[in-house]
Amino acid sequence: MNQTSRPLSLVEKLKQTTVQDFINKFLWNKSHEAPLVVELDPTTACNLACHDCISANLLNQGGIEEERLMRLAQEFAEGGVRAVVLIGGGEPMAHPKFSELVNALYESGIKVGVTTNGTLINRHYDACVRKTSWLRVSVDAGSDEVFSEFRPHASGKSQFGVVIDNMRRMAKEKVGLLGYSFLLLSKYDNDGNFTRTNAVDIAKAARLAKDIGCDYFELKPAFDMMHFLQQQELSVIDLVNENLKAVHDLADENFKIIAPFTLEEALQGVGTQSKPYNRCLTAELRTVITPSGAYVCPYHRGNLNMRIGDVSKVSLKDLWTGNKRAKVMERVDPAKHCTFHCIRHESNLLLERLAAGEGVETVSDFDLFI
Repeated sequence: MNQTSRPLSLVEKLKQTTVQDFINKFLWNKSHEAPLVVELDPTTACNLACHDCISANLLNQGGIEEERLMRLAQEFAEGGVRAVVLIGGGEPMAHPKFSELVNALYESGIKVGVTTNGTLINRHYDACVRKTSWLRVSVDAGSDEVFSEFRPHASGKSQFGVVIDNMRRMAKEKVGLLGYSFLLLSKYDNDGNFTRTNAVDIAKAARLAKDIGCDYFELKPAFDMMHFLQQQELSVIDLVNENLKAVHDLADENFKIIAPFTLEEALQGVGTQSKPYNRCLTAELRTVITPSGAYVCPYHRGNLNMRIGDVSKVSLKDLWTGNKRAKVMERVDPAKHCTFHCIRHESNLLLERLAAGEGVETVSDFDLFI
């Protein structure tokens, strides 16, 4: 099922020269003054009204103040941050300084990745096309009908045509990778009875992704509000397998069909993921900064017990080297706090082996978004 290419393998990314240098120089003695990678939520605003949004309790609660956001970009450069993912939370392009932020990061030599709903690409077209290493659009449908049901717009008007037109235009001029993301979703009635799934659109969406000119189509499982994999109906499992089989031959040198291991586990009904380690070394390499504060990792976004600080009150350096973060990191125990499926589990396993003295053969840098 999984046709992941090297640029999308998180474990392989840890073997890159720049990452290995960072690990060997800073990780073991915790002497670094900033993470290598930051996930940044510029705003919590979103123009869609999705019923299943995993960030529903965080939406529309403001954004990072414009001046602070731009100063933060400067602090990233000064601290040695090498890659920034603009994500949410809300829709990152809803922040009025989005283009200016991307430009500032790009000019500082920081790689920029973006996860977006795709509705506002035209508003920030030049920054998206010319200054991002990758841009992934969460479409989650392959037709206007399914998009309207699962990704409704606040205005009541479907934005499917807008999203696809934006992607098609961008595909012709893009410098980085363009991805078409499809999150497996289902609906239930008030009695808990299954009523509808977007899985009917998987094959249609994959074909559309290739027709648009995307570099890959990724099918991902849905998670509940606590980040555990949602269990799937047998009829949905059959639909997923049928659709994936139907699009298998679409994959070639220029177009990948990606189905991560978490999808397989969701379809098999695996509910939890045990962690044989009691610290998160990945959280020493990357972090999440949002309008409500900075957190250990994306899975704990909004969890006050995992908040390591607030960039509206302190600098990035003070955040990263401060006592508050140190105390939180001492408390984090993945074996207890992270029994959900973490996509960086394999990364942590490798980091633990490196900590024990195992060596790896380094490779040239190809993607610093670890």
